[in-house]
Amino acid sequence: MSATILFILKALEGRGAERMVTTLASAYVKMGHSVHILCLENTQDMPLDADVHYHVVPYDKVFSEQNLAPNSEQAQAYAAVAQRIDDHVLSQIGTPDLILANIYKINWIMAYSQLPNIVNVLHTALSKQFQTQLSESYLQTINHLKMVYGAHPCSCVSAGAREDLLTLIGHNPNNMTSHKTTTIYNPCAADDIRHAATALSIIEEYEEYGLTNNGYIIHVASFDTMKNHRDLLQAYAKTECTLPLVLVGKGKLEEEMKQLVLELNIGERVKFLGFQSNPYPLIAAAALMVLTSTFEGFGYVIVEAQALGVPVISTDCPFGPRELLPARSLVPIGDIEGLATLIDKVLDDPKNYIVPLNQQLLPNSIAQQYLEFGSVLNSSDDEC
Repeated sequence: MSATILFILKALEGRGAERMVTTLASAYVKMGHSVHILCLENTQDMPLDADVHYHVVPYDKVFSEQNLAPNSEQAQAYAAVAQRIDDHVLSQIGTPDLILANIYKINWIMAYSQLPNIVNVLHTALSKQFQTQLSESYLQTINHLKMVYGAHPCSCVSAGAREDLLTLIGHNPNNMTSHKTTTIYNPCAADDIRHAATALSIIEEYEEYGLTNNGYIIHVASFDTMKNHRDLLQAYAKTECTLPLVLVGKGKLEEEMKQLVLELNIGERVKFLGFQSNPYPLIAAAALMVLTSTFEGFGYVIVEAQALGVPVISTDCPFGPRELLPARSLVPIGDIEGLATLIDKVLDDPKNYIVPLNQQLLPNSIAQQYLEFGSVLNSSDDEC
């Protein structure tokens, strides 16, 4: 039986949440469902399946139409955005059978929505995302998060992120029973990733950088604080390996990291390749993938490396990597010496650090889990 599935997110930028959305959207299309993606900004770094319906409801227009400036009372402004989304969905799509609202800003906006069948998808751990706000104004932040994430059922991309949600905002059987939160991992489109990894133009491009097959270490992440490039660079500088370190991504800390590279005297060995819409040829040809985050909701690049048969190691950060990798592939956050040692160990015995992809992470399996979660919620509502 065909269902109408709607994904809502801020924009189709090239990050983990957006990859999850486009991967699941394609899976639902192949399953015969009617699939829609609605964004608040017309930024599209990610390609879409031709059969996915793409909608843009610009929230800046809502502010002007309602005589509200972006710095006005946020509750009133976000309620206006939610109303505009509701109107667009009902007039252009109808009533979806499942709405997956992604990323905090969207979760906040959709707390004011009157649409049914909404599930908030949490891609990270709230206690880490809001660490500063919790330390500065704990009760105000907790009450706000209860409003946002108590409005609709929640799905978390790792068991650790779900436990964090339940611990932080104190759900109990009287307001959000266990069946209204769940863990559903991010999907990994292994076949698509393997196909994308064969893109000849990108292979030729990385050869121009002097990179050879199995001849470098790779790190793929935006340059922001949580991705912890600083520890990666300091650890790399302490390794015995002579392979280059390739950094794929962009972000506000990129220039600061380039300066650190010079200070560590590793400028000749570190390659900054910027954002890559298709990083898979680079990942597939790497000798090692390293993740050094201070926290993750899931850790998308881990499963992508697994799909390509590439050794991968990570910091043992909350909350995803420890659910995807064995203990031998993990190192404590901040242990620069330990990370350097582990990098050298992997390069000495790479086969011992290749972990097969969990087949339960394939898109059809994850897509079915969301449908089943939505079905359980609808059945429960019918019984009430």
